[in-house]
Amino acid sequence: MAGAVRGLSARLRDVSDLLAGRFGRPEICVHETDPVRNLVLTILSQNTTDANRDRAYDRLAKRFPTLSGLAAARPSELEEAIRVGGLAKAKAKAILGALARIKEERDGYSLDFLRGMPLPEAREYLISFPGVGVKTANILLLFSFGMPAFPVDTHVLRVTKRLGLVPGTSTLAKAALSLEPHVGTGEHGPLHLNLIRLGREVCRPRNPLCAECPLLPVCPEGKRNTKAHPAPVRNTLPGVPRSVRLEGHATGESGGAAAGGGRSEVKRSRAGSPHGEPRTESPAEAAPPKGKGRVV
Repeated sequence: MAGAVRGLSARLRDVSDLLAGRFGRPEICVHETDPVRNLVLTILSQNTTDANRDRAYDRLAKRFPTLSGLAAARPSELEEAIRVGGLAKAKAKAILGALARIKEERDGYSLDFLRGMPLPEAREYLISFPGVGVKTANILLLFSFGMPAFPVDTHVLRVTKRLGLVPGTSTLAKAALSLEPHVGTGEHGPLHLNLIRLGREVCRPRNPLCAECPLLPVCPEGKRNTKAHPAPVRNTLPGVPRSVRLEGHATGESGGAAAGGGRSEVKRSRAGSPHGEPRTESPAEAAPPKGKGRVV
C-alpha cells in the first residue's frame, strides 16, 4: 500500500510538470476571495456556463450590493436577478439558506473562522449546507483560504480517469478526496486549473486529441488510442485521395513503388471511433473561461 501511495504522488508530480510545460504554471485564479461571496458564486456556478454564471453574479451584485441586503431579499427577487444562470429557484433557496444560517451562527456574514480549522473539519462544515458539495467547498477553501484542497470538476474527473489515477467508478467527491493528499505542496491550484484547461482544449469528452496531448507519455488510454488509430500518413501522390494511407511507398520494400516495377499497396485508413466516455458534464464546465476569468 505504501508503494501505491508513493506511486500516486509521483504520477501526479509528473502530470503537474508536463502540464506546466505546456500551459505554464498559473499563479492565481481571478475568483472571489471573500469566503461568503465566493460561496454565493460557487453556488451560482453549478450546471451553467462560465459566462452565464458571471452574468448572474454581476446582476445579483448590482441589485444586492451588500450581503445583508442579499440576505433580506425575497426569494422571487433573487430568482429574477440570477435567472440567466439557470436553476434560479434552487440556487436562490441555497443562497438564502446559507446566509441565514451563517448570520444565526456567527452573528454576521463571515466565514473567516474556517481559517483556523483543519481542512477536513472546514470542509465538513461547508458541505453541511444544502446545495454545497465537496467541489464547491474545496473551491472556497482553496481560493479563499489557500488551503490545500483539490477541487475536482467533470474535466478533472475525466482526465484523471483516463490517466488511471482514479477508478472508473469514481465520483467527483471520491476522486477529490483520493487525489488531494498526494498533490504536491503548492500545486493544488495550478494542477486544478491546468487539468481543467487540458480537459477543455485537448482531453475532450468526445474525440480527444490524444496525439497532441502533453500527457500522452503517462496516459495509458492515450497510448491505446494512438496505437489503435494512428494518424494517416500525409499523401503527396497526384490523383490519390489524401485520406488514404500508403504502405511501402518510397521505402524500398519489395513490391513498393520505389522498388522498381510493381505497384504500391494502397489501403484506406480506417477512421477509428472516438474513444471518449459519454458526455456527462454540465455546459458550465464545457465552455472556456470567460468574463473575469473565474474557474470553478
